[in-house]
This record gives sequence, structure tokens and C-alpha cells, in this order.
Amino acid sequence: MRVSADDVICGVPASAAQKLMRRYRSARPAESACGVLGICCQAAQDRLALFEAEGYLTRESDGSAGSASWLTTSRGDALARATSGKPGRVTAGRHLEQVVARARAYNADPGRLLTIARITVLGNGLDPAGCYGCLELAVSAVRRERDPDLYVRKVLAYARASGRRFGAFHELIYWPDRELRMVLKNRSPDISITDDDTGSLEPVYAVSDDPGAIAPAPDVKCRRLASARSSVSPT
Repeated sequence: MRVSADDVICGVPASAAQKLMRRYRSARPAESACGVLGICCQAAQDRLALFEAEGYLTRESDGSAGSASWLTTSRGDALARATSGKPGRVTAGRHLEQVVARARAYNADPGRLLTIARITVLGNGLDPAGCYGCLELAVSAVRRERDPDLYVRKVLAYARASGRRFGAFHELIYWPDRELRMVLKNRSPDISITDDDTGSLEPVYAVSDDPGAIAPAPDVKCRRLASARSSVSPT
């Protein structure tokens, strides 16, 4: 995701919006926004409500008066990590064509452990006037192996054969998910993949429409990709 110094997000300059999202990566009350935005508590609550309405924040409360706190969503996290720069020549539509092509190649590869079930575009990713051609995607996948125990054994072997170093067991287990994100993004800073619920949005890619894909078993549950916050590094 990219932002420009001239961008205004929910009525706030992009630089201040990014600072706000970084502050709310852990749940905090409205008072925490006062110093970032230079406004009073009531005005901060109103501003946070705008970010909540636009999907950057989610509100948490224990039910008592004045106890509300806010926390970034995956979209808010993407804004917090956004880079600044001039718009590139590659449009969102071009990015999407490349992502779909990579998805088709991935699904046709018999060596993979997952199958991409669907890809959906979120936000204004296909609006030529929006976000300098950035593309925000929700991706769902299914396991090709139906037996849970056998799947875990295959994942462990697959992860160890990748040539990567893993610091914890869960990093091995989620390596197929992380690898899939890496394949689709192809190192592009303009492509972000979230685990947001897409509701009834029409997918831009569906495995059922791809004759070259290795079809998953019909009774395997489709799931959104796990949030890949752990880090691995090549040996």
C-alpha cells in the first residue's frame, strides 16, 4: 500500500493517519489519539469513529461507561505499514492480471499443498483514481490433503524442504499460507492481502472457473489465509 503526503484519510493528513494506526496496533482508549491529532477527547472519539466506519479500526468495550477502546483492523495495519512515494506506471488492473496469472500457475502446480479457492478485490483497488494503483485482496484457500494428520506431516516435510529457517513450530505449520501470500504478492509493495470477510463480493478468481487447476476435494472447508505475522528467513 502506498500513500502520498497530499492524501487525506478520514479528514486527517496521511502522515497523521499513519501515526494514529501505529498507536492503535494495541487496544487503546480515545485519549491516546489526542496527542497524535492535537484535539480534545470528544473530538478524538468522533475522529476514531470515522476510521472505524471506513474499516481501519474496530471498537472494543467491556460494557461499562467510558470503557471503549479501539484496535486496528488488517486494513488499519496496512495503512500503518504504507510507504510514501509517487504513483507508479503499473495500474491496479495490471497488478490484478498478474496476480490472477500467478494464482493459475500456483493452482496447476502438483507440488503445492494448498489450492487457491477464490480471490476478491477489496476497497478501491480497481478505481483508477484511487490509491495510486494499490490492490487490496482477500484470498481463500483449501488444503489438498483431506486427512488432518497426514496434512501436518506433509507440511513439516514441505517446510523443511523449502531451505528456510523457522524459529518456532507454528512457523512451520503456517509456511504454506505464508508462501502463498509471497507468491501472489511477488514482492510488490502495491499489493496487500488481508483476512477480512468479503461477504457477498464477486470474486475475480475462482478455482471452479479454472480448468487447469488441481481441484480440491468437494468436502474440504474453504478458509481465509491465516494472518502471517511470524517471520522466517532463508538459510
